[in-house]
Amino acid sequence: MFVFGLSMMMTRGVLHTRRIHPLILNQISYSHTSASALQSTMLAIQVNDIGNENKLKLNTSTKIPTISSTQCLIENHYAGLNFHDTYTRSGLYPLPLPFTVGCEGGGVVSQVGNDVKDVKVGDRVVYLQEGEFGSYAEYTPVEYTRLMPVPRHISLEIATATAVQGLTAHYLINDSYCIKKDDWVVIHAAAGGTGQILVQMAKEKGAQVIGTCSTTEKADIARRKGCDHVIITKDINNKDEIWDQIPDKVREIIRQYAKDNDEPILSSNYGPIAINDGAHVVYDSVGKASAMSSLQCLRPRGSAVFFGNASGPPPDINPLLLSKLGSLTITRPKLHDFIQTRKEVVERSNDVFEMVQEGQLDINIQEVFDFTRHGVIEGTKMLQNRMTVGKVLFDIQGGKKIHQKHLSAADEIRSSRRASSIDNKIDNVSSEHSPQSIDDAYQIQDIIRDATIAEYNTKVVGRKIAATSKMAQESVSVTEPLYGFMYSHSTFSSDSTISISDPSLGLQDGFIIVEPELGLRIKEETDVNVVYTPETIRRLVGGVVPTVELATSAYKMPTLDSFKTIGATNLIADNGCHGALVLGNELSDSGDGAFGDLLDNLDRHTCTLEVNEQTVANGKGDKVLGHPLNALCWLANSLAKRGEVLKKGDVISTGVCIDKLILLKQGDSVDVDYGSLGRVTFKCTQ
Repeated sequence: MFVFGLSMMMTRGVLHTRRIHPLILNQISYSHTSASALQSTMLAIQVNDIGNENKLKLNTSTKIPTISSTQCLIENHYAGLNFHDTYTRSGLYPLPLPFTVGCEGGGVVSQVGNDVKDVKVGDRVVYLQEGEFGSYAEYTPVEYTRLMPVPRHISLEIATATAVQGLTAHYLINDSYCIKKDDWVVIHAAAGGTGQILVQMAKEKGAQVIGTCSTTEKADIARRKGCDHVIITKDINNKDEIWDQIPDKVREIIRQYAKDNDEPILSSNYGPIAINDGAHVVYDSVGKASAMSSLQCLRPRGSAVFFGNASGPPPDINPLLLSKLGSLTITRPKLHDFIQTRKEVVERSNDVFEMVQEGQLDINIQEVFDFTRHGVIEGTKMLQNRMTVGKVLFDIQGGKKIHQKHLSAADEIRSSRRASSIDNKIDNVSSEHSPQSIDDAYQIQDIIRDATIAEYNTKVVGRKIAATSKMAQESVSVTEPLYGFMYSHSTFSSDSTISISDPSLGLQDGFIIVEPELGLRIKEETDVNVVYTPETIRRLVGGVVPTVELATSAYKMPTLDSFKTIGATNLIADNGCHGALVLGNELSDSGDGAFGDLLDNLDRHTCTLEVNEQTVANGKGDKVLGHPLNALCWLANSLAKRGEVLKKGDVISTGVCIDKLILLKQGDSVDVDYGSLGRVTFKCTQ
């Protein structure tokens, strides 16, 4: 009888569950792109600076790597998530920067080097990778000696989910410590991806298995996978970890078994430690938190196998302690040393895949995330927070399809921005391409940014924040601010004449909103690892400049009420509705204390808006989230969640200071009086 693996697929934030039979390949076709048809760039999740998960960046124009004579280029279908990926990102396992993340992938061979043997284009393979060219990418160059052929009757999804954890479990039970029938085996994190496979393989060898888990829910999973006994590692009342109590609980289980089976606990000729009072082996992937407990679980001459750092690296262990505890053996193996040759890779993987085919291994795929930055970060957080009870995969091909939709949405928006009349503008991004999430929307915004820079030979000079006042949020039906880019080609100095027919500006005649704002110049780059407060962000401001934002839209806007129907994601994708920015004279920090006073009192700073010499509105800085520094703080922290920073020299236009939407038209002249900050004037012409 074959065992079905549970798969839970996350698609655009919706969780779908399904059963995947390992032998389903005959019902699935896998296409691949031939070498001659390859594009020059690809999607890849990369790390430019080490740090937390916010350092993970989706690069949409990564150059496709070239292969050496002994390499194959793999068109990835899936990438597997492993703790190793977090170790390289954090710098625990250093790699040259920048690098593409991922040590496990599965896909189809697209190119082969001249010296490659026994592998051909079109072969389905999985692989374990090391180095800066990881598996979180459309294509990965892999030494052919590392490739594992996928049997005809196993899907790429199951094969990828099996690769790292299956081979790891295989060498742990056969090489690091060779389990024998009736051995007592302790497996920490028994409900985790590797833990579940270890449990099943240990039971196949006839071991008595004690699993440890952090929750009762995980304990149920460990029992279903075959654990004879399960110990919860957290106190049920206060949720504190109780690793110091685990050795006694292990011995209690073993003593009770011995009593029930008339097997006495045997005293040693020398010393107080009983011969068979403890486990033969402990498999420890937790690391720092559990290491000493693992040693204390063992009987004399027992073995502790440390193979993970989930809670941090294990501490240094004095060899004399091993003697004191009963001549223990410890090892800290890594998988690469057990698959050093192609022969080892193929033989070990064949053993594991055969166990899958024979139903001896139940491969649990917990979730399959779309290959987007948001999906990769969500999966990574699950792993880091110990919320995984199975394998997590990233769907590379699904991610490519999403990116193509983003490209189409960006093309629609850019074409509409260039439209010569309102009749030619889009009512909305088509439902097929419309961003489904905030993260999708900012991804489209980034695509438009890159295209704008290339088309108009411009550069980013700062950011604009929108929807910072209650009035502004109500006018566009959003509940929090949004942001966009400001460009050099659409940023003007005071007294300029702005052509509303200039296609590079994308202004919509008949729908241009004038917004007096307060701009802040950044004098020092922000840090994605810092959560800013108004007090800490204040130190990064080197100048205050009065600004006037010209907000417009790629969408048809016959009336102001039309704004409410567009939706937050479409507004974000359309660069936060930024059209142009007019800058007044900047007041910089001279170090005499006056600048600090100005910053502190920006919420009290007033402005008066005149259109065609008629006063139409008055405003004050407190409309901007109570104080412009609050808006700047929000932006810095929001960007940090996407792995982005405010750069030195950026001007940040913090949001409209007046509670009124004022439409401009051709021929209008604008004059905004900012009191001590001066005036900003300009005129709109055809």
